[in-house]
Formats: sequence, structure tokens, C-alpha cells
Amino acid sequence: MAYVVKHWEASNTPNQNGEFVNIKGRQEGWISWILSFVGVDPTIHMVVTQKNFLLEARTFWGYAKRSIPISRISEVQDGFQRAWLLPLIFWAIGLFPLVMAFGALFNGETGGFLGLMVAAAVFFGIGYLIYSLKRHLVVGVIGFGGSLVGGHFKPSFIEGKNINASAAEEVGKIVQMLMDAKS
Repeated sequence: MAYVVKHWEASNTPNQNGEFVNIKGRQEGWISWILSFVGVDPTIHMVVTQKNFLLEARTFWGYAKRSIPISRISEVQDGFQRAWLLPLIFWAIGLFPLVMAFGALFNGETGGFLGLMVAAAVFFGIGYLIYSLKRHLVVGVIGFGGSLVGGHFKPSFIEGKNINASAAEEVGKIVQMLMDAKS
């Protein structure tokens, strides 16, 4: 699940609370956005200090907190992932009118050909938009136990937080810098 960014702070120098990274996100969707005003929305909170990587996740049903000492982190993960299944479905649906359009062209139906080509173009266009715009940033660490601790984040247009892959990479570099300082 991707969380919409509410707050993103990452710096090579700690803030007044000793935090190098402080990221807060809420569950995506309009209902979660409305519930965030009364404080009952599912959230994720990631904090990196000189000593610890802390991840808190709250849902409607409970709360979980994981803390990994920086010295016990074996790997840092950062980057982004694109949606691939939904665009693939739109492109596959777009193939049907494309094939039908050439059948109409060979039968001499010019109007049917143009209409089917427009339909195919719409499906291919929607698939391309989903592929190019729907991406999630991945930020996390893997401790010596081998499990990934982190989250998937996406930009928030409602809350005005426009982050990109370089922001996730910056977080990864900060955690790596802290790991190198401990070794």
C-alpha cells in the first residue's frame, strides 16, 4: 500500500529533535484525507536519528512500531516503482478495437475504421498516463534479520507535497552516511 506524503524532511544535518529524516504519510484516498482532519486516519511515520531507524504504522485496527539500531542495518533501499498491471490491462483492451479497425478498413468501412482507431487511441493513452504518472517511492532498510522495514510513498497533490525519486535517493544516502559513520 502506498501512503500519501503529509510531511517530508530529509537533511544531512539533524533538526532540533536530532532527526535526519522525518517522513509522515497517510493512507491514500478521499476518505482518509477527510478522516485526517479528525485524527483517525491510517498513517505511517518514519524517523531516522543518529542511532535508530524508527517506523510507526497506525491503522484503524491497531498500531505497530519497529525500531532498528543504525548499526544493525545491513541494506538500504530507495527508488520508485511504477504500476504495470493496470496499464497492461488498458493496452490489452486497446488491442481489440485496433484489430477491429483494420478489419473495418479491409471491408471498406472508413467511418468504422476511424471510430475504432479513436477508441484504441483512448485506451492506449489512458494506459500510458497511468504508467507514467502512477509511481510509488520506496524508502526502507533491511536489518540483519532480513526483513524490509520501510514504506511506499506517493506525492500528494491535495496537500501540496510533490516528491520524486531523487528525494527517496536522498533519504537512502542519509541512512547510508549514518551507517558508514557507525562502522
